[in-house]
Amino acid sequence: MVRHRQDEDAAANGMVPGPKRLSGRGKEVMGFMQEKTALKRSLKAAGICVMTALLFLLTGCMTGKVFDGTRVSDASAFRMEYSMLNREESADLSLTEGDRLQVSLSHTEGHVDVTIGMEGNKPVYRGNGQTSAEFTLEISESGTYRISVSGHLAKGSVSFVRISGGQQ
Repeated sequence: MVRHRQDEDAAANGMVPGPKRLSGRGKEVMGFMQEKTALKRSLKAAGICVMTALLFLLTGCMTGKVFDGTRVSDASAFRMEYSMLNREESADLSLTEGDRLQVSLSHTEGHVDVTIGMEGNKPVYRGNGQTSAEFTLEISESGTYRISVSGHLAKGSVSFVRISGGQQ
């Protein structure tokens, strides 16, 4: 180890030796190391930007449309046919005790969840991941029923038709 006279004098007086002055080659090495560190930081930042952009693009491309189809809702029915359902659609039907609700579900692609019920009450029907079904629900309590159909990349149709208590 090479010791400098200045370091020995500083140590003798209880002082910490000062920084060394770099030679020409030392300055080159130090400059190279600083450039290398800066380059690593730039590459890391660029990588994060690229990954964020890819995530943003892929998320948008995978979902594309949120709804492509027809939706009809009136006082007696709620019907939808869709080539793409990628969100929740809902409708309210006023039903009376003794009414029946004719339900028809037909799905060829994707995932569909259906919920039927009055707000604040337990749903009278909940179907998760259904493909096809036809059934009738007996309405035991009068009120406004919310029918919610939630799809993820789904293709198909749904139909909810009120059958008045006096009709067969």
